[in-house]
Amino acid sequence: MWQTQAVSLTESELLGQAWQQLVALLPTYVELVDVTPRKPSPDTSIDRLWEVRSTDGGRSLVLVTARTSLEPREAERIKAQRKGLGWPTNQKPGSLLVVAPWLSARSRDLLEQEGCSYLDLTGNINFRVERPGVYLRLQGAARNPDPMLRPPVRLSGAKARRLVRLLVDFVPPYRLTDLARAGDLNRGYVSSLLNTLDEQALLERDRKGAVQHVDWPALLVAAAGPYDLLRNNPGTLFVAPAGAADLYRRLDDTAPAVAVTGSFAASAVAPIVAPMQLVAYAEDPSAVRRFGRLLPVDRGADVVLLRPEDPKQVERTRRVIGHTHVGLSQLVLDCLGGNGRLPEEGQAVLEWMRTKENDWRLRGLPEFDG
Repeated sequence: MWQTQAVSLTESELLGQAWQQLVALLPTYVELVDVTPRKPSPDTSIDRLWEVRSTDGGRSLVLVTARTSLEPREAERIKAQRKGLGWPTNQKPGSLLVVAPWLSARSRDLLEQEGCSYLDLTGNINFRVERPGVYLRLQGAARNPDPMLRPPVRLSGAKARRLVRLLVDFVPPYRLTDLARAGDLNRGYVSSLLNTLDEQALLERDRKGAVQHVDWPALLVAAAGPYDLLRNNPGTLFVAPAGAADLYRRLDDTAPAVAVTGSFAASAVAPIVAPMQLVAYAEDPSAVRRFGRLLPVDRGADVVLLRPEDPKQVERTRRVIGHTHVGLSQLVLDCLGGNGRLPEEGQAVLEWMRTKENDWRLRGLPEFDG
């Protein structure tokens, strides 16, 4: 049974429990052997050397490092610790295994990106060696069972998402004061949130605190976690007499102002299937209702008109063949925070944005006119 209670473990105890978990999961033809030298080098941050052996003679060295806690920023840099280990062994460098009481989703993602295996005592495991071929992947606790440790960042609230969009839409570098001015945000609030994002390895800053790099895909996913498109933005459900596609075609410059989001906007970027429901932010929902002769309903709607939680959600919109769509960063947030197939469409847009980053990211933060 995985450890799920909040306990204080020494590194030795942590390694012992990790060993037991790994031995229990390995197939019967595989043996785990501790080959740690009796006098390890004092200069290494590696705590154990384990070896995976199979009955057919296959062997793989596993370099194990134990951490009683591991923040994402440290997880991002941990692979570099394999260099200069100083272990008295003639074997080629082995895979790196990080063990901890609990690892956040962000830490796990970063360790995977660095090519490291990991194991935590709640059952989050990703362990891989080439010879013998072993691959273990299990899911444990999504939240830290130790209430005394700080939880991972939750980018809740309209102001947090406003700052996220600035970080995503504009290429760094930029200073804290520039971000606060561009987003009409309190400098103290921006400073606090940037500190948290830095700790989570979602951005990097120089010694003076200026943002130099943003992991914008991971930032969008983190910001979408606590966001709910229909709950955060008050909306009204309708049925269009001639269908949502017909209404979308007629929403040109002569129609009441709207900013299209959801499936119709996503399909214009990375189409998966034909859009069926039209979701849009409306400046005047009553005018759109009259224009489209929309019928209010409680369920089965093919048109959803929203009031934006934050007016800045409909800034930096895009013109797409005569229609106004929300900006790409807002579109991803809306889709990932939506229901049905919207999250899948949001992922497709996000992947398109990865491949076309130079086409949509802007340079030079906007000036807030106040």
